[in-house]
Amino acid sequence: MVSLEESQSILSQQVEKLAQQFSAVYSNYLAALAATVQEQLIQAGYQLCTQIYPEQFVALEEEQQRSLQQHLRQLGQKTVANLTVDQLLEAAKKRAIAEAEVAEQLAQTASEAESDKSVESPESEPVTAPTAPAEAIAEQAEQPESAVAELDLSYLSPVPPAHPAAIYAWLQSLNRSLVRQLRHTSRQANRLLEKMGIIRSGVPPQMLEAAIKNDGAEQQSGPPNLLMLTITTAPSEEREEEESTTIQLAAIYLRLADLEFSVPELRLARQQLRDCQRQLKQLGRLVAAEEQRQAIAQAEAAWRFAWNQDR
Repeated sequence: MVSLEESQSILSQQVEKLAQQFSAVYSNYLAALAATVQEQLIQAGYQLCTQIYPEQFVALEEEQQRSLQQHLRQLGQKTVANLTVDQLLEAAKKRAIAEAEVAEQLAQTASEAESDKSVESPESEPVTAPTAPAEAIAEQAEQPESAVAELDLSYLSPVPPAHPAAIYAWLQSLNRSLVRQLRHTSRQANRLLEKMGIIRSGVPPQMLEAAIKNDGAEQQSGPPNLLMLTITTAPSEEREEEESTTIQLAAIYLRLADLEFSVPELRLARQQLRDCQRQLKQLGRLVAAEEQRQAIAQAEAAWRFAWNQDR
């Protein structure tokens, strides 16, 4: 029978190997994505300018047409430069720190509001705050400077730590950063097209964001990486006699599903990622069972030791 130590060693080696495999496979996936994203962005721009809004594109001067194409190419190049494991992890770190700072500010504001409320006394004289005792000052000095200092971002390394939970958190952070990067590129492209007068101007950015998330909008089938929408807006309360307005909207929206569908190498890399995720799920169960087994063994040993000390 395999001992507890041997079982733990075998599992640790398997998890470490899987962590390295995840890093390599995700790097390959991003390389395949980078090889096509610029082309797909330009193709989406071509479809928008020639098939959906041809009159608006033809109305541009020749220099403006070339400028539009050049800016789309440059945007694609910037996107490609950001599609690496290192860049996406760095973006994930910055976002985690920013979210921690916002949470800290909200907590501090709530604490100050509560403190002001507790000392408010409109009918009495202003109260001078007592001097803090030395013990309280020392205790404050020992506390971390901010919630950001307590953040543990060690799992956001090129190769994730060898533990299923850390690998899963690493993968989720990369996926979120990747989707945010593609959405950022889509927004930049749409701003350029709006500035050039290709797509409809005056559509609130929030409306487009809501449409992208498919909230309150009917998405229609269309060319890859394009958002084809019919948005119905209700009349304002002040003008109830007005009829609702229907807006036909087309915009660039880079989707991983569309990008993967058009590139066999990208589909293969995605399948390899799914295979790794299945292995991670299986190893996660084994590691959890092994950790429970270890906890039970430690508890039994501690019980026996305490029992023998009392006899």
